[in-house]
Amino acid sequence: MNIAFQTGTLVTAGYGPKDYLKVASDLKFKYIEFWIDRANLWPYSTTREERKQMIDLISNYDLKVVSTCPVFFTAEKWQKFEFEFNLAHPEEGQRKKAVKFVKDAIDLTSELGGKLMLTLPGKVEQPSLMESKVSYRKYFEQSVKSLKECARYAENAGIILGVENAVVGNFADLPEELYRLVREVGSEHVKAYLDVANANVYHSPIEYIRVLKDVLADLIHITDNDGSYPNHLPIGMGNIDFKGVLKELKSLGWDGYLVPELFYDKDPIGGIKQSKEKLLGLIQSI
Repeated sequence: MNIAFQTGTLVTAGYGPKDYLKVASDLKFKYIEFWIDRANLWPYSTTREERKQMIDLISNYDLKVVSTCPVFFTAEKWQKFEFEFNLAHPEEGQRKKAVKFVKDAIDLTSELGGKLMLTLPGKVEQPSLMESKVSYRKYFEQSVKSLKECARYAENAGIILGVENAVVGNFADLPEELYRLVREVGSEHVKAYLDVANANVYHSPIEYIRVLKDVLADLIHITDNDGSYPNHLPIGMGNIDFKGVLKELKSLGWDGYLVPELFYDKDPIGGIKQSKEKLLGLIQSI
């Protein structure tokens, strides 16, 4: 197992590219997951020259992009997310807009040299179905339709789409639900991207691994919380059984990238360092 640096950890804390890539290098990371938002290689605003400069900067720090994490939404604050690109949207125009975004982000991922792109399954706008104008089934079918279209494009580009249990979309958060979604898409280029911290607010992350074992992506977001709220804290600040998680992964022969995706503004660099050190110790102990 390898440990990868998630650039979004420092992007959301206000760091620029030169700063967060230097931190990754100083902490002796070799692999990164590149966060894509309007200030970081946004597909619809950055020039070819700006992309080249970023690729050169990544190379100068001797880092390898293994995955990307494009942002499908805007967030006024931590608790409130508005999806700009919703693969499960019941309106065809909005659904097609989201599919185009995924395809454009796939092109960018390929240009950066990544092999996997985190993808959100979509958002159910009104989780109370007695108040919703559209059924859950409609959202699910739209998401499958979108992901099938995206999968064909991803296959041509040699990219895996990792569908995350993201909490923010009221959708595909339970392990059986995410497993069914990936299976219905039916493509080797669509996998389940497990987020351990998000899983922990529903069930034990080990349960997720057991359900998703046949469709797990080669990357896992791995941070901590106490199960009462989907915080993404440094490892050791919650109650997740990480040794059990890694043992379960090892028993499956899983040998991918563990990605500490932290949202910990109090001490983001210290949180990354702590998480990496604890993960290295756990990997050596199992």
